[in-house]
Amino acid sequence: MNTTSAKRELLLKRATTASVCTALFLVIIKAAAWIADGSVSVLASMVDSLTDSAASIINLIAVRFSLKPADEDHQFGHGKAEGLSAMVQAAFIGGSSVFLILNAIDRMVTPQPLEHTGWGIAVMVVSIICTLALVNFQKKVLQQVQSGAVEADHLHYVTDLLTNGAAILALILATFGWLWVDVAVGLIIAAWVMKSAWSIAADAFNVLMDKALSAEIVEQIRAAALSVEGVEGVHDLRTREAGGRKFVDMHLDLDGNITLKEAHDIGLRAADKVKALFDGAADVIVHHDPADDEECIKP
Repeated sequence: MNTTSAKRELLLKRATTASVCTALFLVIIKAAAWIADGSVSVLASMVDSLTDSAASIINLIAVRFSLKPADEDHQFGHGKAEGLSAMVQAAFIGGSSVFLILNAIDRMVTPQPLEHTGWGIAVMVVSIICTLALVNFQKKVLQQVQSGAVEADHLHYVTDLLTNGAAILALILATFGWLWVDVAVGLIIAAWVMKSAWSIAADAFNVLMDKALSAEIVEQIRAAALSVEGVEGVHDLRTREAGGRKFVDMHLDLDGNITLKEAHDIGLRAADKVKALFDGAADVIVHHDPADDEECIKP
């Protein structure tokens, strides 16, 4: 394992472990606050943290599985485990939003006064501090490595920051008798959670369906290959991504009169140029075609 791969593995393990520990801690303190005051907003935040805990645990397992090297049965590696994990997260989050909506509707039909709102506010403040620390840590990790699973977790906790802030507002207003605000915030949180689930599912779907890299990155790959002496053109360039690794398949147009050894060396240099764009986190397959053979370079 090279230095870059080892660093990525260490960072992802730290990020997923921190996520699980934070989520479990938040579930415990929010459950205590909800039992104390019965707030729908606190319940919404607690359920969100509960689903985050499940999702974070799945992430932890999936990321460790995705970091396993390629083997005989998985010759392209295990990177898509992150995409599967993100899809499971989306299902958890979507289900939790439905649960929150049902509870908010029930509270509208049978409104109940909130008690001990001070506990709820205190817990929300602690939640914001813990979540902010985790979000900042995840952001630093994502600046150094790419991971769909960690990005999904990061989105969860950014959402949590907003929901916790909204819950505090609802609890404060409830002390002035505005009980309807608690229900309204619960519904808003549920809608936001559903939106997050959709976003995560869409990104995971793209990974699982081998969506091509962005046009900008594809052009960078093409330019890198063309910068190698001896490469006259690039065609049939295909790309995808999984588990933070880029997969590139491209045909190079070369002088048809050079030797096989010369063509091989040019291909290796082109592959190295492309890998350098991604700090080595790329698998590049190169095909060699004679530039003067129209059949080989058909788009």
